[in-house]
Amino acid sequence: MFVVLHHAWLATWPDFPHNDGPWLLGWLLYGHLAVAVFIVVSGFSLALAPMRDNAQLRGGTSRFVRRRAWRILPAYWAALIFSTLITACLLRPDLGAPDVSKALAVHGLLLQDVIGSQTPNGAFWSIAVEWQIYFVFPLILLVGRKRSLEVAVILTIVAVLLTQIVAGLGTPFSKLNELTPQFLALFALGVLAVKLAHTGENAKLPRWLGALALAALLAVVAGALLRGSEWMVAHFFYVDLVFGLFVACALYLLFIGNAVAPRRLLTSRTMLRLGLFSYSIYLIHAPIIAVLDKYVIGSLGISAPAKFGLLLVVAVPLVLLLSYAFHLLFEAPFLRHRGRRALREIPGVQMILRGRGASTVPPTDVAMARGHGSD
Repeated sequence: MFVVLHHAWLATWPDFPHNDGPWLLGWLLYGHLAVAVFIVVSGFSLALAPMRDNAQLRGGTSRFVRRRAWRILPAYWAALIFSTLITACLLRPDLGAPDVSKALAVHGLLLQDVIGSQTPNGAFWSIAVEWQIYFVFPLILLVGRKRSLEVAVILTIVAVLLTQIVAGLGTPFSKLNELTPQFLALFALGVLAVKLAHTGENAKLPRWLGALALAALLAVVAGALLRGSEWMVAHFFYVDLVFGLFVACALYLLFIGNAVAPRRLLTSRTMLRLGLFSYSIYLIHAPIIAVLDKYVIGSLGISAPAKFGLLLVVAVPLVLLLSYAFHLLFEAPFLRHRGRRALREIPGVQMILRGRGASTVPPTDVAMARGHGSD
């Protein structure tokens, strides 16, 4: 939802990274930090099951990657088609067929952070980063089993810092920055937070990590206030690392039962319902806001604050409504079944299968969908 508000802010005051909006709304410029939160949460949530099983992925790496693919790719590909149609027909009708085809191919293969192309949806860049991190996650766990998870995380952070140094050497190494390598370190911090939460050996650890979380958060806030948004955006590599440290420490505190008020808020019925289809919100909100901005609200000729307020009143409810419908169609089936069996629950696919006379689920897919955890 913070990313949704961020894109509504960008539609109103588009001179990013310069902040030409009201001071009180300046925090909405930092939608990028919401992705940092997501990456840490991803590392944390995906590490919960392995930490109960001696840092091993149940069923091995191939099963983990396969289930991750069924979880995120069908909804992502559906959103890619939706976003490309909206962009080509309404937002950028000047794009030629070669541009559209390349964008579909590059984004379909999740290579948008490696190969340049037109962008049908400004939120898609992080999906490629997340997908690529999945292939490093088993290596982090392997080093954690052989040595310790603390060593694995330290080695990951060192590798990320070395990548940043190499990227600073200039072309062609500067393209490494497009991979946002700091997110791998953030993912590893999320994994480490689970490990620390499971040990529970040091009674002083919550106090120390609470102080570290507060210091990291204050450092990011101070950077935004004292150095300004342009400096912050130019130094997102280090800002992400500090902010990710705050998020990882906060997750640790939430997991062990501290931070009662935030825990109560995040586990409220409203938050849980939003969390149910938050992936769908992230996938399709940007083109919806862009269309409303271009054809409806942006054409009214009203002041920027009024435009932003109208976007909040009109765009946010519409995003939630359409995202929930999208979730029911393209995401929810793959939460219930991690295999081709889920395709039968999509209305259009179901009609095609009925037309072909398909009446049974392949045995391999029954096995894939049976008895799996919540990863």
